[in-house]
Amino acid sequence: MAAPPPAAAAAAAGAAARGSPVAHEMAAEEPSGTSEAPGEALRASLCPPGPLAAPRAAGGSSYLAACRACGVSPASCLLRRPPGTAISLRHRGLGPRGAKALSLSLVADTSIIKLDLGDNWLLGEGAAAIAEMLRENCYISDVNLSDNKLGTEGAKALSAMLLENNTIVSLQLSGNEFDDHAAKYLADAITANSKVEILDLSYNRFGDKAGEVLGMAIAENIGLKELKISWNHFHSEGAAALARGLGANIFLKVLDVSYNGFDNSGAAALGEALKTNNVLEELNISNNRISVEGALQFAVGLKENKTLKTLNMIRNPMQNEGCCGVLKALQANPGTGVEILDLPDIPVSKEFAELCDAVKILFPNLLLRHGGNTKLQRKSQLKVELQTQMKVSCPLQSSLDMAGAAWGRTTSDSCLNLGSISGLKETPPLSQQ
Repeated sequence: MAAPPPAAAAAAAGAAARGSPVAHEMAAEEPSGTSEAPGEALRASLCPPGPLAAPRAAGGSSYLAACRACGVSPASCLLRRPPGTAISLRHRGLGPRGAKALSLSLVADTSIIKLDLGDNWLLGEGAAAIAEMLRENCYISDVNLSDNKLGTEGAKALSAMLLENNTIVSLQLSGNEFDDHAAKYLADAITANSKVEILDLSYNRFGDKAGEVLGMAIAENIGLKELKISWNHFHSEGAAALARGLGANIFLKVLDVSYNGFDNSGAAALGEALKTNNVLEELNISNNRISVEGALQFAVGLKENKTLKTLNMIRNPMQNEGCCGVLKALQANPGTGVEILDLPDIPVSKEFAELCDAVKILFPNLLLRHGGNTKLQRKSQLKVELQTQMKVSCPLQSSLDMAGAAWGRTTSDSCLNLGSISGLKETPPLSQQ
């Protein structure tokens, strides 16, 4: 017998929920090999059996039913949300149960493509519910789960989801207390998933071991175009491993590793990566404890790179020598693509000012930003030089200036006295008053 149409199947499910005898008749007509409805496994895992545990229709009614089934209060802003393609529930305190209710209502939703649940204390349990929903929902492409304390449990659930999901393009996971252990799960997902193009793993607790596994994953990834991994704990070894991964990657265009501890060895490894990488366009290595030695080693790679367009190196103790080394590397690379260069705040020297002028003449479209003011510095230097020349050529200048000043005061006093005599009557002595 042919399988009943979808409407009949839905009617059978509704009748079964109400306990109607019609349900038994329709169920008997339905073949035993019918595939499971979308989200059925999620509903079974998250909610107990009962009439309130199976919200199947998308929309507000589905969300309310899911909230009743999970025993949570619905988010009022979601109930008042106008029709659209995005859901933003930042700072709402959903918690794990709130995440379960939302997941139940979204599992079969076909209208939402952007989901922002930042700062909701979802924990690993809530992340597992969201991940289970994203296994089956093939419409949501932009997900933000930042600042939710997901931990290793959440990393494991999301990694398993990314091995199956082919829809998500942008994934933000910053501030989730991911450590070296969580990095192993995420590295598996980065290696296997080729659909995610933007990944944010900043503000976590990754160390050198995480740098090693993530570096190998980056080397093998064929989908990522933008990776943010700033504000972590990558030091020399982990930084070098990440840099090696960058050198082997042929898809990544934007890399942010700022506010780590790359140090000079990490900067040298990045320089080596720039020699072979011909894809990267933006690199942020600010605040990484890169000194003069590291800056000069990094500049060696910059001298050969042709694709990098934006380079941020601020808040590194590179000093004047390191900054000059970077400028000389650009000067020696006529095929460089650098358009924006941010250098640290340093006392501007004459050599640096002249190098800036020479580089700008060579690359007129280059936007060069640094802390010092070359114009004011040149003016002050010129003033000092002129004063020095005047003192050498006129050793008696100071004496003449003092004499001139004294003569001016004498003349002024005389004029005042004459003015008072001519303008006022003579005052008689006290004996004649």
